[in-house]
Amino acid sequence: MLRSRRLALLCLTAPLWLAACASVTPSRSFDTEARGQVQEYSGRFAANYVRYGRDEGVQGSFQWREQGSNVRLDLISPLGQTLAVVTATPAGATLDLPNEAPRNAPEVDGLLEQALGFSLPVAGMRDWLHGRPAPGSQASATRDESGRLQTLTQNGWTVRYAAWQAGAPGAAQTMPRRIDMARDGGTGPMSVRLVIDPPASPDAAATPAASQSPETATSPASR
Repeated sequence: MLRSRRLALLCLTAPLWLAACASVTPSRSFDTEARGQVQEYSGRFAANYVRYGRDEGVQGSFQWREQGSNVRLDLISPLGQTLAVVTATPAGATLDLPNEAPRNAPEVDGLLEQALGFSLPVAGMRDWLHGRPAPGSQASATRDESGRLQTLTQNGWTVRYAAWQAGAPGAAQTMPRRIDMARDGGTGPMSVRLVIDPPASPDAAATPAASQSPETATSPASR
């Protein structure tokens, strides 16, 4: 059974094993010379993929933090236990898993797929989360009547912006609410759905929010 499913099942069905799903401390830090505003996103993800001829799926929540060219992505089980932490800087990328030595590579996307069986296209998400094509590679895009991205094909992925929402308080621009991504090439077909939480207001950031029932990030295959 794949690591992603095994870890999720341990966290869900075996309380005695929760220690194995404890929070993961990132072994790579952001570059000290990083410039720019720190931006953070959170939400839910669902990934469907084919591995060794079998249909597999995993879902949970994610936390995204970026500053300049530095990115950190936390993947979290439905019970709130950290499954993996990916940190990418100009110097390289590191994948941290519970109770395992850090894995390092020049780029980030391959690390996830090798270790977990599925991949979130972190390199492209740096820009796709902002509703824009990534620079430096060819892209084909369509836009809606408001000028926002509707579909984007880039780096082997087809990205569909299914819903938008208001941006940060005081910001004039909107931001993606739901992004559906699909890949046909690579090591096998894969689809990923992201549901991004609304940005927190300054008052909400200062006061702990009440428990809410977030929008479910259903599997793309269930549509």
